[in-house]
Amino acid sequence: MIRFSAYVLATMLLATSASAELRPAPDYFVGAIISTDVAQAIAVNCPKLSINPAVAQSMSENVMAWLSEDGFDDADPVSEMVDFSDQLFALQRRFMDKHNLEGANSAQVCAAGLKEIKAQTDIGNLLVEVSQ
Repeated sequence: MIRFSAYVLATMLLATSASAELRPAPDYFVGAIISTDVAQAIAVNCPKLSINPAVAQSMSENVMAWLSEDGFDDADPVSEMVDFSDQLFALQRRFMDKHNLEGANSAQVCAAGLKEIKAQTDIGNLLVEVSQ
């Protein structure tokens, strides 16, 4: 069964801010979080796939630069955002439904990951096939 990182979601839920004016999380930020989380879950559950560290690093650097350009605090941008955990859960559910992964085994998770790679999605771009 595919499992997603509770760390990312917990971090989002616990984020608070002293500022009364929270802003919506940018779509590119939410997308990067869910893409990374899903890709990591696939890599953990599929021995044929791994995270491509160069792509993950580049994505992270780009997202942090965009957040800075958009005026978010470099050290803790989440503390300035409205809670977006519902968006994350919805995107996660959409991915699970797209590939029919509820209760999936390793072969089904691998198939989903390979489809994402072939389609060159954000999730697929974070994955790389590895020899076993």
